[in-house]
Parts: sequence; C-alpha cells; structure tokens
Amino acid sequence: MSTLLQECESTARHEGLAAGLEAALSGVDVTATAPGRHAAVSARRAPAGAAVRTHDLADREGVVFVACAGQGAGGPRVTEVGRRLAAVRLGLVRRLLDLAVEELSARTGGGEPLLRKQMVTGAVADAIAEIELLRAYTESRQDPAAVDDLHRRLDALGWEVARLFGAMGYIADHPARALYVSALVANTWAAGEGAGE
Repeated sequence: MSTLLQECESTARHEGLAAGLEAALSGVDVTATAPGRHAAVSARRAPAGAAVRTHDLADREGVVFVACAGQGAGGPRVTEVGRRLAAVRLGLVRRLLDLAVEELSARTGGGEPLLRKQMVTGAVADAIAEIELLRAYTESRQDPAAVDDLHRRLDALGWEVARLFGAMGYIADHPARALYVSALVANTWAAGEGAGE
C-alpha cells in the first residue's frame, strides 16, 4: 500500500475518523474538488467563512459538511480522494473491530466469552478477511467505478462490524457511530450519482 494510503489508514485506526479525514484531504482544495454540493471535512479544518452544515452523529465525530459549488465532479483528483477516504474507512473499521473483539472477550454467554462462540469467531474472521481484500482493492484500483464499488463494500462491512456490538452498535453514544458517519462522509466524496446530497 502506498505511503499516503497507509498513513490515512493508520491515522483513522489510532486517532479516529476526523483525524483520518484530515489526512485524506491533506493538500486538497475541498470546495473546488468536491463532486457535490456538500463535502465532509474535519470540523477543525473547515475552510474559514464557508457555509457549514452539521449532523448530530457527525458532530460527535468532529465532522462537518461544507457547502461547495458542486462543479468538481469526476476526474482523477476526486478518485484519488475516494481512495484515500477508503483507506481511512479501512482504518476505522479495524479500530471498531478491535473494540468489538475486546468487548466480546469480556462478555460471557453459557459460561464462556462470547468471542469463543463459533458464529462470533467466524464473523470476526470474515471481517478481517474482507479488510485485507479491500485494502488490496484500494491499492490496485484507480478508476472511479471501482472506487464507488469499494465504498459500497465498506458500507456493508461497517454494518457487519456494528452488528458485533449487538444493541450497543445502534446507540449514538457508542463509538460504533463512527461507522455510520463514515458512510455519510463517503457519500459526499463519491463521484457517483447523488454525491454530496
């Protein structure tokens, strides 16, 4: 994986979504590049004077949505941002998977940690395998359709990891909310139909 993609993934895994988003958008003129009318950015890095929209869950992750001209659709720059953002989302999924494993190791059912249950172990193994597959996909594919497909697959993977938290994965105060916010973030940067809406 390229150094920049590795940096984006590592930053998100160790520091969270907003920090990963900052790494992904490093050197990018957000308002000129974003394909839609709004672009997700770290709240700390929102362009001065820009019109900003907020979202309850995104606020908790330090992410805001900046108004853009919506004329930057397509092109290699948006595709590259999409790849960087995919690396961020991979790091975030890994961050939440690590937390899920920790929580499942501490919770018991039938006298043993839930992590030892065959279905749970299988779900964790499947998530790890998908992370590795999508990491290779992120590195090797550089066309817009592939990047859009990559984000769709990351959406699905995020849902699978959120399910490992049980009911806690659906509560706004739980760290799993970052997975939902990452899907919103990707939607604003995807070059496909409906981007930035």
